[in-house]
Amino acid sequence: MPSSHGKGATPAWGNYAADATGLTLIPLNMAEPVLVVKGRDAAHGLGFSPHGAGRNFSRTEHRRRHGTITPEAMLQAETAGLDIRFHAGPIDVSELPSGYKKAATVVQQIKDYGLADIEDYIDPFGCIMAGNQLPFWQTNKRARR
Repeated sequence: MPSSHGKGATPAWGNYAADATGLTLIPLNMAEPVLVVKGRDAAHGLGFSPHGAGRNFSRTEHRRRHGTITPEAMLQAETAGLDIRFHAGPIDVSELPSGYKKAATVVQQIKDYGLADIEDYIDPFGCIMAGNQLPFWQTNKRARR
C-alpha cells in the first residue's frame, strides 16, 4: 500500500482500506454534483485524486469581491431550488458555489491528468454548513474582556 499522505486528499489507489470498494466521493460545491470516482493509481497524482473543487480565491478575497450584494441574495441566486442551511451562524458567502471552481472544470482536470475514472454523479438536494462564525481565538478574546 502506498505510504503517501495528502492533507484532505481523496485516496485514488486500489485497496487503500480493508473494506474499500475502490470508489471514493469527491464533493464539489453545494449546488453541483458529488463525483463518484475510481482512482487510477496514477504515479504522477501521488496516489490521490482531488478532494473537492478548490477555491477560486481565498475566503477573504471572495467575501471582498461580493461587494454590495447581500448574502441572502447571493444564496438565492446560486442555490435556487436547493435546501441550504447555515446551522450555527449567518450565511458564510465564502462557502457559496461562486467561491469554488465549476464542476465542469474539475471534471475536465481529472480527465486531462488521468487522476480517476468518474463512475457516477450524485445530485444535491441540499447542504448544511456551519455558518459565518468568528474564529475561536477572537471569540475567546472577547469573552476575556
